[in-house]
Amino acid sequence: MPSLRELQVHLMDALLGAGSPPVTLLIAGPGAAAERRLGVYANTVQGNFRDALHSTYPAVWRLVGEDYFRQTAREFQRHHPSRSGDLLHCGQGFPDFLAQLHPDDGFTYLADVARLEWLIQESLLSAEHAPLDLASLARVPPAAYDGLRFELHPTLRLFESRYPALAIWEVNVGSVAEPPMIDLRSGEDRIAIVRQRLQLQFHRLSAGECFFLHAFERGECFSAAVDCGGEADAAFDASAALQRFVAAGAVVAFTSTVKT
Repeated sequence: MPSLRELQVHLMDALLGAGSPPVTLLIAGPGAAAERRLGVYANTVQGNFRDALHSTYPAVWRLVGEDYFRQTAREFQRHHPSRSGDLLHCGQGFPDFLAQLHPDDGFTYLADVARLEWLIQESLLSAEHAPLDLASLARVPPAAYDGLRFELHPTLRLFESRYPALAIWEVNVGSVAEPPMIDLRSGEDRIAIVRQRLQLQFHRLSAGECFFLHAFERGECFSAAVDCGGEADAAFDASAALQRFVAAGAVVAFTSTVKT
């Protein structure tokens, strides 16, 4: 008689398609009936996992086709089974898994499209936040701005890719029967994703703006963020960038050592 841990390992292997005989011997009834019973359960586990991945990665599913997506989802589940009954987060490692499958071929862009879709999922599931208190910001003396630390909206996610991933995603999540071809050499992406009033907004960024927001994301003060933006882009305008992101709802709070 196997130990409880051994039984659990064998059952997990069976559900993930890595074997079943040690478990079927402990299921009441003839061997064939036991395998059918286990098969029903395994199909449900694998199907629910695959459906959760499909709902998170609809563009990847459409790009690769149903058969390849099913095969890849099954392999991903074998290596990265869900650790929770909540399948909303089961696909977190899927972009890295695709990057390992396609490290240097014609499908390397798939991992970036998947990364974009995961960030969209995170943005959709993140909490809302009240807008920035502009009156409080207006009371901050100009000399104190360098020491301000700005807080980004909880739904904001920053995405960068050497491929036009957003354009690829947009044409593959719509209702067009035959989405147009996208030239993978048509340009890189730098994007801020923000959810406002249940609607996703995509803001294209310059290199300076991207580094500027990354600095805020790391908790750096305004002067350090300005330096980061300027190092990435000599034409970076920190004042215009801050106004843009406040207006877009990307910046929602600030802290200061100066009383206002």
